Amino acid sequence: MFATRRCPVCYKTGTVMVDEAELLHYLRGNYIQDSFKTMSVPLREQIISGVHPDCWVSMFGQEREDSIND
Repeated sequence: MFATRRCPVCYKTGTVMVDEAELLHYLRGNYIQDSFKTMSVPLREQIISGVHPDCWVSMFGQEREDSIND
């Protein structure tokens, strides 16, 4: 489990389930899309910015439209 930063919308922290090897790859400075290849874009966004997927919808009125294989 990886604790994410505080969401700028709801001001709560969150957690994302991650694979330990993928997390180490990311923490060694690799791009998030290269480290968490099977993770959805909204969860990768939560790791980067702290914005929860539901909070993204409340800010922009729609889910992230990015594909999983950025």
